[in-house]
Amino acid sequence: MPSSTTPTPVDAERVRACVQALGLRYFVDDEGDVGIPWRYVTVHVIFQDTRAVQLRGVWHRIADTDHLEQMRALVEEWNVTRIGPKAYVTVADGGVVRLHGEVTYPLKAKMTDQQLSDFVFNGCRLIVTLMREAENLFPDPLRGRLEP
Repeated sequence: MPSSTTPTPVDAERVRACVQALGLRYFVDDEGDVGIPWRYVTVHVIFQDTRAVQLRGVWHRIADTDHLEQMRALVEEWNVTRIGPKAYVTVADGGVVRLHGEVTYPLKAKMTDQQLSDFVFNGCRLIVTLMREAENLFPDPLRGRLEP
């Protein structure tokens, strides 16, 4: 059995064990992905085939296209001045604007237990920081809240 200091493949089972060891609340969705709920965002751990693992969060609040330029300005400033998480907005049919943050790690690189723990904890913290910044910039209700 490999030691915890040997980089080993990352899979959903290791992620669940890591989240439990960190003492974070989590759930497993219907597709087997781990979700970690925070105040402003739920961070999902998503495997991109065998290529990468991502921590991906979507702000609990939604906006409409009236706020699109301000949201884009936040994303542009964020991505230019910080190394992570990658921030972006999406616009769905009906004009619903969503703010996203994500951190990606290549699976071929493997991870030690400590690296996985650091990736999950720090990645979540970075995504939560992005969403807190959005909360500070947009204190109005925008279009509503999607609380967990």
